[in-house]
Amino acid sequence: MTTSISFDPSYQLAKVFIRLGMIFSAVMVAVFIYMIYLASLGILTDWDLSIQTEFYDYYPPANSKFWHMVFFSMPAIGFLISFFVLGWLGKKIQQESEVSQLAS
Repeated sequence: MTTSISFDPSYQLAKVFIRLGMIFSAVMVAVFIYMIYLASLGILTDWDLSIQTEFYDYYPPANSKFWHMVFFSMPAIGFLISFFVLGWLGKKIQQESEVSQLAS
């Protein structure tokens, strides 16, 4: 019985890009968590923060730590979600790669 192994470079290339995306997402989550930490210490108090909506203008106090932390939390949550989505996508590509190798 002969076994033939076909190597499809697209699976390997996709895994590399997903791994790089996961590394980038993890680094960005760490950066934004550090920025949240700095905001909680009150280091970013010289920022002018204003929230303008259609109904009212709200100007929080200049030393509002909460709004600075919220400002940095949103991208951190986004990068965290992208990290898990890329991990899920990597698992799907791994499963598809194994199925195609078994079929050949």
